[in-house]
Amino acid sequence: MGRNAEPQPSRIVAISPDDGSAIDLRNPALAAVLSWAVPGLGQLYQGRTVKGSLFMAAILTTFVLGLWLGGGKVVHASWKEVPGQGRRGIVKLLLQPFVCQVAAGLVALPAVFQAVRLEGPARQPLVLGGGIIPVGFMAPPLEPGQYVSRAYADRLSRYDPDINADDFFDKPPLKQFRRDQLAQWHRQLGRFFEIGTLYTMLAGMLNLLVIYDAWAGPLGPSEDEKKRRAAESATTTASTAATEPAS
Repeated sequence: MGRNAEPQPSRIVAISPDDGSAIDLRNPALAAVLSWAVPGLGQLYQGRTVKGSLFMAAILTTFVLGLWLGGGKVVHASWKEVPGQGRRGIVKLLLQPFVCQVAAGLVALPAVFQAVRLEGPARQPLVLGGGIIPVGFMAPPLEPGQYVSRAYADRLSRYDPDINADDFFDKPPLKQFRRDQLAQWHRQLGRFFEIGTLYTMLAGMLNLLVIYDAWAGPLGPSEDEKKRRAAESATTTASTAATEPAS
């Protein structure tokens, strides 16, 4: 006799609140990770192509639009403005825009690589930029007294209209920035800096709902809502029956 086949784990399904049909969530954890990486990708993996495509188009468009309005500067990973430790430092950390922006997925991760390179031994972003790509694309702003590589200082002096060679002290083999680049960005972009930041944060926060949808399925009506609908249906049925003529 052949060995009995091992039982296959049952699929996790959710019920559609629209028509009551079953939705195969396949591997919910994997679907949630995929929807974080690329908004809507988890829904596509589950076979929910229309919803996944809509999520992907809406959230990525919102993120890219905000990034464009902010000149590629509104998404950056920098925790330098978080002083101290303990509860106060954690609260300030959670209020940083990048905490929301990174929820939009892989599109925000270049900011991490840029920050690691700029604040590490290289003292320059991974992508210097200039020309088509804005100089220092997704790199955190320079603070007064911050040291950078000579190549990055020269690139900023060449392509950034608000920075010139006199804004750096020569500290061989590096250069030291003497101004506040974040303040320059606010002056340069005006209200578009805040608008771009808002759009990119909104894209990340909306994607949290997409991630939850991939993990747990669509949100259905609450128990109170179900009871209210049942009561309304019963009232309508009774009213219809009372108005119908007796046979």
